Amino acid sequence: RMTTTPSLRPGVVQSAVQFLTHPSVRDQPQDKQLAFLFKKGVTPSEAAHAYRAVIASSKQSSEQSSHILNQARAPRGTKVGMTVRDRKHEANESEGKEESSQGVLSTIGRALGSLFVSEEEEEEPEPVGSLSLLELSQFNGIMHERLLVSLELKIYDVTKRWDLYGPGKKYNVFVGNDATYAFATMSTDKASMNIFDKQLGEEQKEILGEWRVKYQKSYKVVGSLDRQGSAKEAKGTKNTEVLPRSKRIDRSVSGSTS
Repeated sequence: RMTTTPSLRPGVVQSAVQFLTHPSVRDQPQDKQLAFLFKKGVTPSEAAHAYRAVIASSKQSSEQSSHILNQARAPRGTKVGMTVRDRKHEANESEGKEESSQGVLSTIGRALGSLFVSEEEEEEPEPVGSLSLLELSQFNGIMHERLLVSLELKIYDVTKRWDLYGPGKKYNVFVGNDATYAFATMSTDKASMNIFDKQLGEEQKEILGEWRVKYQKSYKVVGSLDRQGSAKEAKGTKNTEVLPRSKRIDRSVSGSTS
């Protein structure tokens, strides 16, 4: 389902420009800048316009500075101006910056599929119905732009927390899988995904309950996992070994995943 792209909000774009040009922000990695803007409800389109404005402003400021410097250095009677080589170098540099920012924005826009909005304006994610494990595995941010996680056979849409669950992020291992057993055992090992027939201890049940509450409060249920089909697909992939501690989730930070 495609979402309708809202019109640009000039005030939001201007605020984004002010944020991007702030001394404490302008040298930060671009992915961190974008993550903050999206979290505040700035859409990819508005972010792109803000980056263009910053680039244009930077280019204009650079040209003015060069012009003033050339005037100061030039002997009286000499025509002041940038050389063809200087202009070509500056144009290439500016074009490279713009291509870089647009590349990041287009990648994020493709991966997200829909625009980030504030919680008040958050759209209901589209239901996916009943999925098998194979079908669920496609919703990993690469094969499909949405991020889905199964917990106790309920499929949750966690796309809004791309910063945690997106490709290459800390909790991406849970995406496209049933993470029930992994959550209960506090494991981030791939072998802990899609385990359905393990008996849980009391402590593990308590931990799983905490995750259940987190997900129910933070994410929308968009479907269910086909237990029968998933069990057949997962056959032969189960691992009964005790997981090493290095592969376990740090409980002190587990609350930040909501």
